Amino acid sequence: MPLARHAALAMLALLAACARPLTPNETRAAEALFGDTLDAETVTVRAGVGLLPLPREPKPDPDAEAPAAIKPPPGLCDRKQGTRRVWRWPAAFVLQNEVFFSYDFYPHDAFRGFPRSAPYPASVIMAHELVHVWQWQNRAHTGYTPTRAAGETVANIDPYWFNVDRTAEFFSLGYEQQGAMVQDFVCYAMFDSNNPKVEELASILRPVLPVDDFLTLLPGR
Repeated sequence: MPLARHAALAMLALLAACARPLTPNETRAAEALFGDTLDAETVTVRAGVGLLPLPREPKPDPDAEAPAAIKPPPGLCDRKQGTRRVWRWPAAFVLQNEVFFSYDFYPHDAFRGFPRSAPYPASVIMAHELVHVWQWQNRAHTGYTPTRAAGETVANIDPYWFNVDRTAEFFSLGYEQQGAMVQDFVCYAMFDSNNPKVEELASILRPVLPVDDFLTLLPGR
C-alpha cells in the first residue's frame, strides 16, 4: 500500500510538472482582450503533447548585457494567403482549456514585459490559441467543437486567411479566421501600432471583445 501511494504521488508530481497556469503577464493580456468572457484561471499551458515536464527556463546571466531593442521589420504582421496545402506540426493547438505549444515555440511567458513589450512570435501565437479556449468556454454561443475546427483545416487550403472590411461580423468568420483576426490585432497593436489595421480590426472585434481595454494598456495610446 505505501508503495502504491508513493507511486501515485510520484505520478501526480510528474503530471503537475507537465503543465503550468498562465503567467501574470499572460493573464493580464488575456483579461484585457477577453474581459470576463474568458476564465483565465482554468487555462493551462503544456509543451509537445503534454506528457513530459515543461522545458526549464534558463537562469539569467547577471553579467550579460541587456539585449538592444529591435525595431520590428516592415510587414511583420501582414498576413499572406496560402495557395497550397502544406501539413506541418502546428506551433500550438488547443484542447478545451489546455494550450499545447510545440517545443520550438514554447514560451515560459508569452507576454513577458507586457504591456510595454512582449516576445514575438510567442505573444501572437498565444493570443490566437486563447481565442480557441474562449470559443470552447463559450461554445453554447459559438457552437465550437474541436471536430468543427479541425474540419476547417481539411476543407480549406488556408483556413486562417480572411479578407474583410470593418463592417464584417466577427461570428460570420470561421473559427480559425477568428483566431487569426485576434492574432493580427495583437500583432499590429503591439508591433506596428500606427498601422491603420489596428483600428480596422478593432472595429470588427469591439461588438464581441473589449479590445479597447487592451489598447489602453499599451504605451503611447
